Amino acid sequence: MAVIPAAGNGSRMQSKVSKQFLTVAEKTLLEYSIEAVTRDPRVEHVFIAVSDPEADYLVGIKKQFTKIHFVKGGNSRAESVLAGIDAATSQGATHVLVHDAARPCLPESALKAVIDAGLSDPQGAILAIPVRDSLKRCVTYPSGENGTGRIESSVDREGLWQAQTPQVFNAGRLQQAIEHMGALNPQLTDEASAMQWCGFQPALVPGSVRNLKVTHPEDFECVRDWLLVTNNKEESG
Repeated sequence: MAVIPAAGNGSRMQSKVSKQFLTVAEKTLLEYSIEAVTRDPRVEHVFIAVSDPEADYLVGIKKQFTKIHFVKGGNSRAESVLAGIDAATSQGATHVLVHDAARPCLPESALKAVIDAGLSDPQGAILAIPVRDSLKRCVTYPSGENGTGRIESSVDREGLWQAQTPQVFNAGRLQQAIEHMGALNPQLTDEASAMQWCGFQPALVPGSVRNLKVTHPEDFECVRDWLLVTNNKEESG
């Protein structure tokens, strides 16, 4: 079963609309993300943690999908994930797939690969891509209102990967890991970090550059273009 935390307000998007509810071709990013994770038949239900499960703006989404269930989310991503896991395990889930609400361009092949790995590996699995660009560590000197960032050192990118979602784990194990680490722990940035905190080493499954998460306005522009191209191909073919 899948869990999608969608209770955040996406403050870095500089938008009045939460990023998961931004629209492309009359569909929200959340709807695209739901469609993406349900392309694999092993995803039997999707539990979506939102700020208000009874909100009017969710009515249209509820009508479109038979597999989805809205639950009350928390003040942090981890709290929302826990709410989704609770709902999923109450329905008999042994494993959960956690996916970002604003990561709508997930390729079906990557979804299949991470589910295969997450179900077979007791430590779980995540999608990730190797870091490609040169990395620099910044030091900031006070100069003016915002300070001046300058290169302090270069960082060796060998062995560094950029984490994505979906991330697939044993449901009970992930639940215990998040609770043990603390849902408000600032180091808990994704589900894998909670598993690592407890000594596990989840498998890295090659993801896709296209599987971009919308965080900043320019991310939305890229995702919008990819979605429009995909929609056009489906309509023409």
